[in-house]
This record gives sequence, structure tokens and C-alpha cells, in this order.
Amino acid sequence: MLAVLAAAFMSFVGILTETSLNVTFPTMMKQFKVSLDTIQWTTTGYLLTIAIIMICSSYLNQRFTAKQLFLTACLGFIVGSIICALAIVFPVLLLGRLVSALSAGLSIPLMFNLITEIMPREKWGFYMGIAGLVVAMAPTLGPAFGGAVNYYLNWRQIFIIVTILALIVLVAGSFVIGQYHEVKKTSFDWMVFILLALSFISLTCGVNQISHGLANPLLWGLLIATIVLLALFIWQSKRSLRKLLDLQVFKEKIFICGLLAYFSLQFVNIGTSFVLPNYIQIVGHQSSLIGGLILLPGSIIAGLLNPLFGQIYDRVGAKLPLFLGGIMLTLSCLFFTIFGLNLTVMMIIVLYGLLMLGHRMSFSNTLAETLKYQQGHLRADATAFCQTAQQLAGSIGTTIMAAIIAIWQNKAGASYSVLTAEGSQAAFAFNSFLGLLILVSYFCLFNYEKRRKAKN
Repeated sequence: MLAVLAAAFMSFVGILTETSLNVTFPTMMKQFKVSLDTIQWTTTGYLLTIAIIMICSSYLNQRFTAKQLFLTACLGFIVGSIICALAIVFPVLLLGRLVSALSAGLSIPLMFNLITEIMPREKWGFYMGIAGLVVAMAPTLGPAFGGAVNYYLNWRQIFIIVTILALIVLVAGSFVIGQYHEVKKTSFDWMVFILLALSFISLTCGVNQISHGLANPLLWGLLIATIVLLALFIWQSKRSLRKLLDLQVFKEKIFICGLLAYFSLQFVNIGTSFVLPNYIQIVGHQSSLIGGLILLPGSIIAGLLNPLFGQIYDRVGAKLPLFLGGIMLTLSCLFFTIFGLNLTVMMIIVLYGLLMLGHRMSFSNTLAETLKYQQGHLRADATAFCQTAQQLAGSIGTTIMAAIIAIWQNKAGASYSVLTAEGSQAAFAFNSFLGLLILVSYFCLFNYEKRRKAKN
């Protein structure tokens, strides 16, 4: 239990900075003299690097002990955060973010692997709820943390504070995390890794080009390159004797449906937490402190209920928490879309609280249900795919939300705040579509489960 908590605390510190900078973007844009489309790479690049590291999580779990992974995660985060705190130009800040991403990239899969390795199967729902609390709470608490620090101190102090927290976790965790399985010195398939990593980078850079219009040839060139790279990844994976990630997990249709829902849930979560702090500052003309605090009530209430949602899953099954959570999240996105041009502080607090309740109710339970039918070594591979998809969803979500808003901001004929409100409304509409996609994924998931049970 202490080992899981140590990994959870390090994951929390690593994830906290995913969104803590979102609320400081207006300030940093002026200081570094860059656009919203550029500054958002401090979040997008961070999440993208985490996703790339998570590609290797199944291999790293076999090759190294939990303690080695934990210590590497802590040290990487500390070094990266110090670089960010001292950065005087944007490229150095971005470099520090990429280095510090090592933390969450290693510690999040470690946390989930410890749960599936150590904890009994009948308790997975509860412990996945605890882990889900960390993964989901940290990015939504980030804006409140970043907003308060930026308002009373400055954005550099964000990195000083998290560095101190990481040092405390490093010292405490080094005494409780040990070795829980035999280490296997297997070879690493660099070709497969490079192909998949390049496909992630190409996809993220491609969707970032949306802000320049759908007729942009670079957009379609990067998207085509992504498809080619993914095809080469699949081809190389099938013929390689060194399995980086075992594609057999995709033979289970239940896994595919759950993975799609899990990806979409995190897309909506991170995308919304990116849009709202900027909306309230640019459109609502509020301070960075208010921009962060508006997300806090919903995050805290939903976060505290997260273990309860896991217990509901353990007691009554997955249908109730998944469908109810998906419906609440979708309704929230629809209301954000309808009232997107005239959102008040109180409306944002209420609607975001509804969105968070739906997200928390379904997020970690979706993961538990998605992994339920994977056996043996495939469970670690399935976990790696899910956690990679989660981080990629955050990266793509931030990029697409920023690109959609930038399309409207670049238009003429209205004020910057009005154009930002219109762009935000379009972003909320996209999230509403994803909410409906989540519900369809759940319907298909349970339909496949019903067929599977009928065969047995």
C-alpha cells in the first residue's frame, strides 16, 4: 500500500504541472512574446513526451525494478523543473518541460502496474479509484494551483514549489518501494519505438496546423505521414521477435471500445481545463487567480467521491457508473456549447462540477473494465496502451482546443474577447461530439461483453 501511495504521490506531482501553466499563458505570452498557439506547447509537448515514454512502460516494467523507475522519475522531474524555473527564453522553458515529463511517463504506469501486480483482483475497483483520483485530480487542480501562485508570486515559483514536493516524495518513496517481480533482461526494439514515437509527433504537429485552415497542405502532409508511420509500426511489430507492445491486446473488441472511451474522456477533461481558464481571463476579464479557482470546487467534490465510484463498480458492476458518468459529462459539454458566448463565473463552476462528476464516475472504472479481460503479460501491455492513449489524448486535446480557438481569434470584424468566446463555443461543441462517442463506445463494449458471456 505504501509503495502504491509513493508512486501515486510522484504521479500527482508530475501531472500537477500538466495544466498549472494553462492559467499563466496570458502572462507568459507577453513575457516570451509568443502566441497562444505557441505557448500551449509547454503543455502539449509535456503530454506528448509522457505518451512517448509510456510506449516503453511494459518493457521498462520487465527490465527494471520499481525502485529504479521511481528514482529515475523523481530525478528527471527535479532537473526539468529547475531548468523551467531558470528559463529566460521560450525554447529553454520547453526543454525543461520535456525533461520533467520523464516523471509522469514513468510513475503513472508504475502506479497502475503495482496495483495489478500486488492488489487482489476483487479490490481493483477501489485501488483503481484511488489511482484514478490522482490521475484525474492533479490536472484539474493544476489551474487553481498555477493561478494562485502566479497571482501572488509569479509563474517561476510553480516550478520551485513542485521541485520541493518532488524532493520530499523522492526521500520518502526510496524507503518503501522495492522489487515485486523478477527482472528480465530482454532486448529493446528501437525501430518499433521510433516509428510509433514519430507517428505521435507527426499527429500532434499535424492537428496543430488546423489553426491555419483545412486547406493547409502541411496539415494533410503530416496526417498522411502519421498513417504511413502507424502502418510501418504495425508491420514491424508483427514481424519483430522483440515485443515492445503486444498488438494481441487489440484482438479483444472490448478493449478497443474501452480504449476509445478512455481516450475521449481524457481529451474532454484536459481540453476543457485548457479552455476555461483562458476563457475567464480573456472573455470574462478576470484575474489568473479566478481563472484557476473556478475549476477547484468541481475538482475537489468529484475527486473526493472517486474512491466511492470505484466501490460502486466493485459492488454493482460497470454499467451504472459508466453510463451515468458518460451522460453527465455529455450534458455538461452540451450546456457549455449552448451558453458558450455568455458564460459567467457561477455557470462555469456549476457546469464544470457536473462535467467532473461524470468524468470521475466513469474514468477509472472505464480502465478497470477495459483491462478485465486481458490475461497474463497482455495486461501490462494493455495498461501501457491505455496510459499512453490517455496522455496522447491530453496532448491532442490541448492542441485541437488551441487550434479551434485560434481559428476564430485570427478572424476580423470583432474584438479579441468576442472572437475567443466564439472559438471556445466551437471547442465545446467538439467536446459534445466526443461525449456522444463515449456513450456509443460503452454501448458497444457491453454488447460485446454480453456476446462473450453467451458463448461461455
